[in-house]
Amino acid sequence: MGTSDPAAQWRVECDAEVVFGNGGSLRTEGFRLDIPGDDISDAELGELLVRHLGLLMEERTTITRKQLIREPHKGSRGTEGSSGERTVVDLAGEATTAALPDGLELERSVDLPVARVRLLGAEKPVADRLALAALELAGHAVLVHTGTDGPFLTDEAAELLVERGAALVASDARGPVPDLLPRAGGPVVTGLANLDALPPFGTRLHAVPFPGADGPPRVRVYAVAGG
Repeated sequence: MGTSDPAAQWRVECDAEVVFGNGGSLRTEGFRLDIPGDDISDAELGELLVRHLGLLMEERTTITRKQLIREPHKGSRGTEGSSGERTVVDLAGEATTAALPDGLELERSVDLPVARVRLLGAEKPVADRLALAALELAGHAVLVHTGTDGPFLTDEAAELLVERGAALVASDARGPVPDLLPRAGGPVVTGLANLDALPPFGTRLHAVPFPGADGPPRVRVYAVAGG
């Protein structure tokens, strides 16, 4: 069973060979994946690797080396474990601000599946186009977790978000935000808090605007997972 506590999470580093039934093979070296517990068999790891990479026509996977590592999950695709428990995480903090288009309909900002980009510890924690390319973006809340207060998206990444129809863009960073995003009319929320408390998978984001005094739009942001 998985855990949302980063201090209790495990990953595995592995070398592997994937052989395809229609010819050819793929080798990985030093590849890291989230695992739901504190150990994993070679057979389970092989299945995990294939799901994460989205491989088809796989005939067999051989793990030639693996090393368990205690570190927070990064959000590997296809590796989720679910406890069945419903968790609500308040993401609004003192620095949270929102750029919301006039006449925003709630279906564009609530109950959105999350596409998460975790850049904590990266030399340059700014999501570029390549960092987003493999994610499902259409209709999703794209959540960029940087651990910093600076820029969190390149202009090229913003272009991809607009091209693929991301419903909302959010980050714990405070910007600046590429001009293209507000011009395209999509909601943008910055300065979020408590992102470390989010499980790596199965999260839906709600950004609910509410009336307030003159000034920047006010928004209540929270995430719901499980259940």
